[in-house]
Amino acid sequence: MVMSAEMLKRKVEDLSSLPTLPAFITVITSMVEDDSSNAQEIGEIIQRDQVLSAKLLKLVNSPIYGFPRRISSVTHALVLLGFNVVKGLVLSTAVFSDMAKDTSGLWDHSLGTALISRRIGEELGVSDPEECMIAGLLHDLGKVILSHLALEDYIQVMKAAHDRGVHIAEIEREVFGVDHTRIALWLALRWHLPDRLTDALTYHHAPSRAKCSQQMATIVHLADILARAQEYGEPGDGTLPPMDHEAVAALELSDDQIEQIMQDADQQYREGATAMTMGMRH
Repeated sequence: MVMSAEMLKRKVEDLSSLPTLPAFITVITSMVEDDSSNAQEIGEIIQRDQVLSAKLLKLVNSPIYGFPRRISSVTHALVLLGFNVVKGLVLSTAVFSDMAKDTSGLWDHSLGTALISRRIGEELGVSDPEECMIAGLLHDLGKVILSHLALEDYIQVMKAAHDRGVHIAEIEREVFGVDHTRIALWLALRWHLPDRLTDALTYHHAPSRAKCSQQMATIVHLADILARAQEYGEPGDGTLPPMDHEAVAALELSDDQIEQIMQDADQQYREGATAMTMGMRH
């Protein structure tokens, strides 16, 4: 029996249904939002999970970031990248390490989307392009959760999307009554993610509808389409989602800029994908 939308929502909101998430996520969330917390305190909490800390440091020290000196502690990573970025990396590491084992191509797609998102953010001069990267890395979180909670059904959803040549969200709505963006919204609210990230997860297929940051949602929207065009990983279907031309036009990126973004991100992807992927799986 396929899970209903109501049942899925209950499972998402009850974090015990997602047992692979580290118990300290909620603690970190509250500390990040507390102005009196510092990097040392938060770093010490994360480092209690030695496996997760090792994976996090492997990602931070991969060619994706290219820091000139090795980052040897979570506290140092927090100082360099900021609380919300490290929190996003912790979530990504926890989610993709264990929940996405049966949909590993989704990590590669998400990584490609993340790198393109960061390059778009840099090109636009946003204040924190690393946050754009986290938005790209987490944009398909809803797919990961669906595959975790209902793997057999989700494998059939992906097969149907490929066989019928339609976007996977269409099949998700047919089977579950909701698509991955709604699942991501429920989880973003449950995890108290920043509004900009919540918008990117929820509206990356329809950025004009974003509530807080249309720019962030549009950056991930465009990056997702470009990552699909580059055939990074496996997003679950073989289509290019419809482009929100009005929202993309508002970014005011020229064709030459987009071509340069894709070249730069592709080089980063080729250099860093192996290291990042090994970091997730070991």
